Amino acid sequence: MSGLKLSRIALGLAMFSSSALVQAAPISQTQLDTLGANLDVTYRVVDNVNASGCSESLGGGKCFDANITLAIDQDLPVSGWQLYFSHTTPIQSDSSELFDIQHINGDLHTITPTAQFSGFKAGQTYSIPLKGTFWHASASDQMPNYFVVADGLKPVIIDSTREVRDLNSQLTYNQHVAPLNQPQQYLRSKEDSLPLADAQWLYNYYQDVNSQATALESNRIIPAISHVELDGGQLNLKAGIAVTSTEVIAQALAYLGKKGIPQNKQGVPVTFIDDSNLVADAYELQVSQSNISIKAGSGSGRYYALISLAALADEGQVATGRYQDSPRYPFRGMHVDVSRNFHSKEMILRLLDQMASVKLNKLHFHLADDEGWRLEIPDLPELTEIGAYRCYDPSETRCLLPQLGNGPERDTSGNGFYTVADYQEILAYAKARHIEVIPSLDMPGHSRAATRAMLARYNKYMQQEKPDLANEYLLTDLQDTTVYSSVQFYHDNTINPCLPSSYRFVTKVLNEIYKMHSDAGMPLNRYHIGADETAGAWKESPACADIIAKHNMDDPEQLTAYFVEKVTKIVNAMGVTAGAWSDGLSHVEQEKLAPRIQANIWDALFWQGHNRAQDFANRGWDVVLSIPDALYFDFPYALDPLEPGYYWASRNTDSFKVFRFMPDNLPAHAEFWPNRMGTPFTAKDDTPLKADSAFIGMQGQLWSETVRDDKRAEYMIYPRLHALAERAWHKADWEVPYQAGREYGPATDYFNADNETQLRKDWAGFSHALVNRFLPDMAGEVLFRLPPPGAKIINGKLHANSLWQGLVIEYREKGSDWQPYQNPVAVKGQLEVRSRLPGMQRSSRIIQVN
Repeated sequence: MSGLKLSRIALGLAMFSSSALVQAAPISQTQLDTLGANLDVTYRVVDNVNASGCSESLGGGKCFDANITLAIDQDLPVSGWQLYFSHTTPIQSDSSELFDIQHINGDLHTITPTAQFSGFKAGQTYSIPLKGTFWHASASDQMPNYFVVADGLKPVIIDSTREVRDLNSQLTYNQHVAPLNQPQQYLRSKEDSLPLADAQWLYNYYQDVNSQATALESNRIIPAISHVELDGGQLNLKAGIAVTSTEVIAQALAYLGKKGIPQNKQGVPVTFIDDSNLVADAYELQVSQSNISIKAGSGSGRYYALISLAALADEGQVATGRYQDSPRYPFRGMHVDVSRNFHSKEMILRLLDQMASVKLNKLHFHLADDEGWRLEIPDLPELTEIGAYRCYDPSETRCLLPQLGNGPERDTSGNGFYTVADYQEILAYAKARHIEVIPSLDMPGHSRAATRAMLARYNKYMQQEKPDLANEYLLTDLQDTTVYSSVQFYHDNTINPCLPSSYRFVTKVLNEIYKMHSDAGMPLNRYHIGADETAGAWKESPACADIIAKHNMDDPEQLTAYFVEKVTKIVNAMGVTAGAWSDGLSHVEQEKLAPRIQANIWDALFWQGHNRAQDFANRGWDVVLSIPDALYFDFPYALDPLEPGYYWASRNTDSFKVFRFMPDNLPAHAEFWPNRMGTPFTAKDDTPLKADSAFIGMQGQLWSETVRDDKRAEYMIYPRLHALAERAWHKADWEVPYQAGREYGPATDYFNADNETQLRKDWAGFSHALVNRFLPDMAGEVLFRLPPPGAKIINGKLHANSLWQGLVIEYREKGSDWQPYQNPVAVKGQLEVRSRLPGMQRSSRIIQVN
């Protein structure tokens, strides 16, 4: 029996070493290869709801029952092997006499045969019952690429645990995960009352969402234009446009060219008028029968006017009239985590293109975390030589521990980094599209990649008898005996805030990044330090004992604030605005920070997160709403075990949910959004927003723990990105104005029937523009998600609908070919349905109709 084992770095490495294996008859490389090719592994969630005997020290006493089964079709009487696998929460215990499960670090676990195991017997199934922490209610909670190791042999991935790609949706799935089709498998606890998004539930939901899908505005684009006055005419742009100055708008002209509107001296004349009264990004677009004039107060305003012109063009025709537009927020961002799993430079460039097309202007680039450091720092090569890779290396001198199912090899899609040239190419690409890049290297928590890389650097120079170089950038107190567990279950992932070398490291990295930005022509204006989730660290650090005594601290927890204060001063001294996540900032005394700081609010609304957002805005900070209830794009689109993503705050974040987010009135969502378990809650406005306070913007978040490749990343981002852009740029008439001190909940009715009707009319226009103006251009470039149809059988006839109007719906009876659905049709037998964009072969997920 084994439970969670947390220890010092040295003990952790000893546990990781395969020398601790049960020694029996030696296993050969051929036999290890046979295990990889033929061992059948199945992971089955048994019960999330009724599990008992849970550890009170893990998950607050919440656990689930599951089992791992092993089987092989031949006798293999070998031992001396060990099976490594990722499990996103610690396995608390197992009840097998033949195998022992141990938690190593982060999500890494091992299965080791005990002395009672005499080898595999052909056709026999070996079951390992286990208790995991919290719950596993989604197929993506399980990780692929289990691998087997033995002393002196090359590690081998178990083939049955490799991902497979669905040819219809292009999503990857873990073939070793048994279906989660019973309520106790896809629900999390007895409190979980959220409905399964099966075909019938989707049908009813879509019917409600699209209840006002009637008259549509022909000039509707994304994001919506603030004010439009049409005069009934049309201007033909097929011959192109004639622009005299292309400064700061070259990429907008290229975008028009892709829409069939080239730059042409004989084309429709376009003139620019400077107007300093217009705010940054705002514009006025005047389209007559013979020419176009654009009034703007900034280069970005000119750019966005042309982007709107491209979106308005319908087969080369644009309605004549006046279009006045200005942004709701100056900060309209998208956060992308490339540290947990690396995403290619090409995918980031495609993202920048899509962001520009809907007027998003900030890329929050999360480049370092526990699982990877993704930016080359030439003078600190260990950061990328070791910190950018995960593989099987017990010494961690060649790579980090395997995590998140990446397997034993360095050459996998989740590994990699951006060279200085790559990063500067991204910066230049963003600048041309009026997008600011905000780099983020998480500190002092979430820093395992950095701490391990600098420990390897220390060991290298100590072996060379160069102690000054060894200690120059060391991030860990080697005398620290603290035992702790981070929120992702690491016991060695924090930068020690009490070492001078930690601040030398921060300064060195910041100077290098500052130079990269300057050389690329995009000055570093904002830098995000992270500053979240460090509870429990440094309690037994001698270096920190001195700092605690010197500064009269009551608790080691205050060291996070100490670190944040010192690092923000380093950042501010460079003329750069520092950013941090809300939990780290909540421990810092305001007067110890610069007057201006970016605060990203990730507090859930059902945890009264609006109060912290409003408190920070009242302090005069740059508050960027990063609310997980609607703005975490690594969460599932719908409650279906096959929809990938983490779901700690939401299991049903589709494009409509993002669209109906009201960022200026956070507590109002308590009227129509329950908590994460489906239970209504009341929002009490305990910290009212002052009349002269406001949020500066909002951003979507893609965290990448379950996002293993570029296609999955794009599936999770699009088209939620478009709904994000809609709300960040345009304030809708149906939104309920904020009123200080007002309480909201299921019993209040401030968002009334009129608001609901106007919301659905607006949604109809948005979804029509999405399907007809935006998705066709994206079809060959990015892998956006197509929502599966809703469907139900009424009196023997199939009725089907879609979240977005204009998608093709198809159905088939078992064993038959796909048929187009147009109207209710008589059917029999087992049915499947799917949706497609007209003219595109790829489809949505196929779902069953009961």
